[in-house]
Amino acid sequence: MSPWYSYSISTICSSRIILRQKPDKDKFEQVLQLYENTLLAHERRAELWHEHSKQLVGVVRRLEKHLVALRWHSHKYHSSSASADSLPLSLLDIGKPYPSRPYAAGLPVRRCSDDWQPKWDVFPLKAFRGPSYTYLKIHAGWDDAALLRELGRSYDTLRTVWRKWFSLRSVRSISMVYADHTCVYPRRIGPAGLSPSKNMRLRYFLRHPEQMKDRHEFMQVLTARTDLGIEFVEGWQLSRIAVAILLPVLASLVLAVLYSALYGDVSGAFTIAGYMTSAYSVCLVLLGLLNFVEF
Repeated sequence: MSPWYSYSISTICSSRIILRQKPDKDKFEQVLQLYENTLLAHERRAELWHEHSKQLVGVVRRLEKHLVALRWHSHKYHSSSASADSLPLSLLDIGKPYPSRPYAAGLPVRRCSDDWQPKWDVFPLKAFRGPSYTYLKIHAGWDDAALLRELGRSYDTLRTVWRKWFSLRSVRSISMVYADHTCVYPRRIGPAGLSPSKNMRLRYFLRHPEQMKDRHEFMQVLTARTDLGIEFVEGWQLSRIAVAILLPVLASLVLAVLYSALYGDVSGAFTIAGYMTSAYSVCLVLLGLLNFVEF
């Protein structure tokens, strides 16, 4: 029990005893004095609580600053020579821009030179799709836009016309691999997987190569070493899967409606449409299995 609470109870008990034993004037004065003392004690207690709460707020703020400092030092982009004055005021200040666009797209090279000049006329870049590969001849006069367009053509060449139009998978990312002839299947360099945001950036650059016009960042990264090549890493493409599923279903529904209108046989029309949908489902499963097979 709190001593202040005990003191209040004792004050009330004392006042009751005084009211029973003393004359009217004296006992009321003593009771009034007791209550005044109680109020003063509560005021001192409230002031003490206020001081303690202010001290506690200061301790919490210092702990928050120490936590921010620890997280800042553990961040991978933090320099070991940073001083205490450079620490951020909040965790929102930790983020830094990517050092280059290829690095933002998942390639393991951070910095690119602004005054890059190639020392070669034609650079042979070995591009893999699984065990299949082709050589892309990069010319010194290209910029990143021309390089990205040629990368798209090389990928279409590797996956052939059949896979280009009927495969449910498409390029997800580009990984650096060892291009020496001792590796029958490409051996990747760097992390096994990339974040979805980096994959989306790379696909955006491949779809919109004009965004990299007159830049030479991808040129520097992909031609930095002759013993390295690239691999087109594929993933499922949601738009193709949606078209492959919805289009035959809608086609079978239209066929059932037309058959019913022409021949007046609703049951037979939807039986035919159901058979078509079932047969197509089997073909779709087979197509999905073939997408896992490298050939």
